[in-house]
Formats: sequence, structure tokens, C-alpha cells
Amino acid sequence: MHITADDLSGTVYIPDTSALIENPDVLDRLLMDGNVVVLLHQVIEELGRLQTSRAKSDGVRHAARNVTRKMLEYRRHDLIHHGVDRLLQHQVDAEAFRRTPTGGVLTWEPDGATADPYPSESGDNHILASARRIAEVARSNGRPHFQVVVVSEDSNLLLKCDALGIAAENLRYGKVSLDNVDEIYRGLVTGSIDESTLELFLTSGAPGERWLPLQAVQTAEPVEFLWNMGVVVECGEQTILGRVNADAGRVEDLRFAQYWDRKRSEYRPRPILGFTPRDAQQILAMEFLLDPEVQLVVLDGPAGSGKTRMMVATGLYMLIGQPTTWRVAPTSQPLTPEYGYDHGMLLLRPEHASSQYELGYLPGDYESKLSPWLEPFFQAVRSLSLANEHDFLDELQSTDRLTMVSTSMLRGLDIERSIVLVDELQNGDRHLAKTLMSRFCASSKVALAGCLDPVQIDNPYVDWRSNALTRIKETYKGFGPEVAQVRLVHNYRGPISTRADKL
Repeated sequence: MHITADDLSGTVYIPDTSALIENPDVLDRLLMDGNVVVLLHQVIEELGRLQTSRAKSDGVRHAARNVTRKMLEYRRHDLIHHGVDRLLQHQVDAEAFRRTPTGGVLTWEPDGATADPYPSESGDNHILASARRIAEVARSNGRPHFQVVVVSEDSNLLLKCDALGIAAENLRYGKVSLDNVDEIYRGLVTGSIDESTLELFLTSGAPGERWLPLQAVQTAEPVEFLWNMGVVVECGEQTILGRVNADAGRVEDLRFAQYWDRKRSEYRPRPILGFTPRDAQQILAMEFLLDPEVQLVVLDGPAGSGKTRMMVATGLYMLIGQPTTWRVAPTSQPLTPEYGYDHGMLLLRPEHASSQYELGYLPGDYESKLSPWLEPFFQAVRSLSLANEHDFLDELQSTDRLTMVSTSMLRGLDIERSIVLVDELQNGDRHLAKTLMSRFCASSKVALAGCLDPVQIDNPYVDWRSNALTRIKETYKGFGPEVAQVRLVHNYRGPISTRADKL
């Protein structure tokens, strides 16, 4: 019995190194429903180099090892075949090509030169030549029902494929199924109420204990109210901020980031170590950062929106308190004085430079090597120290409550009774997301931050759909009372910085 078009899907996938590194499970996914997958020699070479490359992150090295192990497992079961050219030309029996458990056929690249006439210095050119040759074999059988598709996360390779008439596409498996970055969960909804409902809210309890039923909030479009979603309610010229309690089915008053000004009969944002939130998004972010019952807070927003400053300010407040004579506004429900994070503050940031130039060897001890990566945190600490006339950094270090962690040192680590601040998470990958989130114990408070603007993503192996920040946001969306997410929107650094958005 000869193989016919009905036996195979008619699609031949050629995954390049970037696609396999972005999601090692893609190999299993491509080998489904009669698809043919071709493993290129150049990809095997690149995977071998990446496994031991000191210039690449731990996540990239781990992914390369994972892909290689998958290939070895297929090899152990004799499921990688030679002779894909004969398969595409219908010259072999079906029994000669054993299917994988998911119904696909996995083959080695056909024998032959891979670089000519392309310069051999470029790995992309090896992949292009192989894909072009396989496509010609598929077309030479007289029944060109086979479509050869290169799967890559390398933008330059995709463009080269288009120029040579080779079908190519980005990796889709394992990414969020959204059309643009603005569709990612914002954590906030805007609605309106009438005056009678506003009066019902104001008389429902003391400040910090007030509430409204969810059905009382009128929104322009139907909204699924999720746990800890921020709600901005407008009634005429008055604006009320609340947070969703999904189990109770109501919008509840904020308890930590604002206070009720009895003289003006309005809510005012609460300053924390001299930092005063300036808009609804910042107030909500401060609310969740200060709430000990919220274990995970995820912030995303543009550069200058205050993510790092707020995380540091709230972290220092929960560890040290208010050390100066700054006046804290009165409230019927004071901030919790004892948060219990006696292991102190832990700082973490993915180690991806924002330029093509590597830092190279950094002298000094472990902390000296990590300090350049964590400088934005230290800058925020120094600024708050000056504003409060108190050396927060010295106090943390003298009491052994400051820990700096490299992304390559997370495995096997239990993070408990700590305040964990993670910045620039858009540069993390799938491996970092899973490793990081599996380290946190219930006794820790975790704040994650990053910017999903593609310009801010320095890691070449991820994009806005696949980076660690997006994965975590989508995975923990509406998770429960332990999680809150806020998207910040305004750049407050000043007109020069704001204008830079147009560059």
C-alpha cells in the first residue's frame, strides 16, 4: 500500500532553532494529524551550541536541552526517519515510516549540500537552502499537494523566506491568542451610577467598609467582573474607586491607598513614604501592593508610569514603616503595622541588556555582579531615602534584610516570608515564568512589573505574546482574592520623557 494524500495532512513543517527554543513543546504539537516535520542539521548544530553558551540566559540553555531530550526520546523509539524526499514523492510504503503517537511523521533532513549558493557563515542561509530544496522535492512529484512551511521566531528569516517564495509563519502554539497588545487584561473597568446609588454607597458603612452590588454599576459594554478588578465609578463630577469581591458579588471600598477627607467629603490618595499616587491606576496599584491578603500583584505599563517606584515604596513601608515626620492622613482603618515579612526584601530582574553590547566579565563578589542589573531598584531606594531623610538601604543591609537573586539561581529556592520585587519581566521567557512562579510560598508578597511595548522587549527569543509577563498575566487572570493586576497608562517623568514615546 502506497502513501497517498489522504494518509498525510499535506503539510511539511520545518521548525528553526528560534521556534524550538521559544517553546520546546512545539515539536510535539507540530507532529499531529499526519503532519511531516523535518529536523535540519543546522538546527541540531545550533541547539548544541546553545546548551553550553554562557552568553545566553539559563532559560535558553534549558530550552535547548529540553528540545534535544525530546529528539533523543523520538530516536530511542525509532521514530526519526531518513528519506523524506522519497516520502514526499510517494515512492515508499506507509509501513516504512512509523507515525509518532500524535500521528505525525518525523524525519531527518535529506542528504546534500545545505549552503550552496548561500554564504555558509549564516545559519539562516543553511536553513533557507534546506527549506528550498525540500520544497522543490515536494513539487517534483507531479501532484504538488504538499506545502512546505518554515516555522520561525526570527523576523529576518521570515522576510528571507518571503523573498524566496517559501511559505513561513510565526510560532502560534503556546502564545496568547490575541490580535494586539491592547487586548491583554488591564485589570480595570469604568462604569457609572446614579445619585441614589451613590448615596446608598456612602451610607453603606464607614470609609473603607463601603460597598455596592455589582449589578448597580452600569458599563458601556457587558463586563465579566473578576476578583480584584479595579472599578472606576462616576456619578456626575464625583468619582469613586473600588475593587471587585467576586464571591460576594459587590464592589468594595479601598482600604489602604486612599482615605476619606471629611472636610471636603471626598476620597484622597494616601501618600506612602512621600509618594502620592496620581491617577486611578496608581491608586489601585498601591491598594493591592499594601494589602497583605493579596499575595501576587502584576503591574504593566509604559516607561515612567511609576511601577518600580511604587513597588519599592510599598515594600520599604511594609518592612520599615514611616521613619520620619511625614504626616499620614487619618483613617478609620489604619494600615496594618505588622506585615510579617521578616526575611526582608528580595530583588530580581531578568538579565537582558537593552543594547547589543554585552557587559562582559563583572569583577567583585556575587552582589557586585548583580548590582548593575538591579540599579533601577537602588535608584528608587536612594530617591525615597532622600525624601524621607532616612537611609533605607543601609537599614536593610545592616539588618540582613536585602537579597539580590540572579535568574539562574532560582531552581530549588523556597521564597518565604519575603517581599519579592521583580522588574522588566517582559524580557523573561516561558522557562523563567514557570521557574519563578513555582518558588513563592504563601507567606511571601510578590510584585511583578514590566512593559509590553515591543520596543521594551530586549530578549530576541520572545515577543509580546510569549514573554513571561504576558504568560503570567493570562494564567492568573481572575485567579482569586490572592491575585491582582493593574495596567498603568501615564508617563509621569516629564515632557521630555513623554515626547520620547513618539520616537
